[in-house]
Amino acid sequence: MVMDSMQSRQDRFRIPNRFNQLVVDLNTGRRTDELILERTLQSPALVEMIFQSDSETLKHLRIVSESEIIGRDAREDEIELNRLIGPTSTSASLLLGTGKYALYLTSEKAPGKLVVGYQETPYEPEEFARLERIHRGELTNPPDGYQEVYSTSLSGLSLNEDTVYTLTLDSTQSIGVSIYTSAREGYMSVDFIGDRVGWWGLVGTEHRILDQLEITLTRGEYHFRLTCDNADGEVYIYVKTGQEVR
Repeated sequence: MVMDSMQSRQDRFRIPNRFNQLVVDLNTGRRTDELILERTLQSPALVEMIFQSDSETLKHLRIVSESEIIGRDAREDEIELNRLIGPTSTSASLLLGTGKYALYLTSEKAPGKLVVGYQETPYEPEEFARLERIHRGELTNPPDGYQEVYSTSLSGLSLNEDTVYTLTLDSTQSIGVSIYTSAREGYMSVDFIGDRVGWWGLVGTEHRILDQLEITLTRGEYHFRLTCDNADGEVYIYVKTGQEVR
C-alpha cells in the first residue's frame, strides 16, 4: 500500500482528478462481502485504487482478479480502513492481465461514506511479458539500462539488515531501482536507506517485484539492506544511474 499526494475535489474527500470515483453510502445498510465494483480489462493494465472514508467504523475491502496479480501468489488483495479524509488515504496498485476484477465491501451500517478512486493504465505488451517472466521466477530480466549490483540465493542465509550493496553518488542524480525475488517461504525484506531517506520492505514474499522505482537523490551513500530468515528462492537488485540533476 502506498500513500498518494492529492488535489482537493471535496471538503472531506480528496481524490486526484485523473481517477474515476465511486461513492458508497454506508448508512443504507450492513454489507457482507458485497460487490461494489466490477471491471473488465481488455489488455494488461496497472490498476490503481485510493480509499477514503469519513466513517469511524471498520471497512474491509477485497480486490479479486480473474488473472494472476503480477508479483503475488494470491489473486486478491485486502484493505482495511477506518476514518481517512483530507490528505490521508489508503491505496493499492496491482498489475493485472486481461479479464475481470472486482471490489467487495464488508461494513456495518453507519453514518458516512466510503469513496473509492480507481484508474486503469494500459501496459505495453512487451513490458508485461517481461514482468510475467519475472513473476514466474526468471529474475534476470531487468529493464533496459539497469545493471545488476547484487544477487544471491536466500537458502540457508540468516541476515538482519545487512548491507549488501552501497551506492555512492558524487552529485544529485536521478536513479532507478528494480528488485525481484522468487522467495515464497520464510521471511525476507530489502530496504534502501540513506542519510535523509528510507524505503523499507521494498520486496518480500507477498510482494515479490519492485520495477523501475525512479527517485532523485542528493550526493552521499545509500545502502541496500537485506533481512532474511528461513527463506527460499533468490533475490536480484538492479540499479540505473548516471542521470545528473542540476
